[in-house]
Amino acid sequence: MHDTIAEPVDAASWPPAGEHALLRTETGLLVAELHGDIDLATAAHLSLWCDTLAAVAAPGYVIDLRPVSFIDSAGLDVVLRFRRRVIEAGCGFALLCDTGQLRLLRANGTAEALNPFATLAEAVSGLTASRRRPVFVYSA
Repeated sequence: MHDTIAEPVDAASWPPAGEHALLRTETGLLVAELHGDIDLATAAHLSLWCDTLAAVAAPGYVIDLRPVSFIDSAGLDVVLRFRRRVIEAGCGFALLCDTGQLRLLRANGTAEALNPFATLAEAVSGLTASRRRPVFVYSA
């Protein structure tokens, strides 16, 4: 994890062990730090994984793509689906990404909807601010 404001969540509560990391911030937000390639070959598995995450009660969720080595449109669709699901459930959502991933989001027109952040501290602040204003829900 790149930031130090979150603590690991018990690995037993988060399948599949070792692939990704799940952390909880001081404010109760869940942070899913994804690793490896997120593409057509891994999208179905990741989608099930995100469904499991959405079932864990939290005021908001952060998806951290910074450790991801590659993401394509199938992987991005999983992120958009998860975002829509948690927002419809009344929870907050934030995305962390690096500059290369931000270029991808801009190229496919999802940067504005996902409103990504560079650090976990910015995402936590952004989630707090987003609870005060209406949120646009992207339909994939």
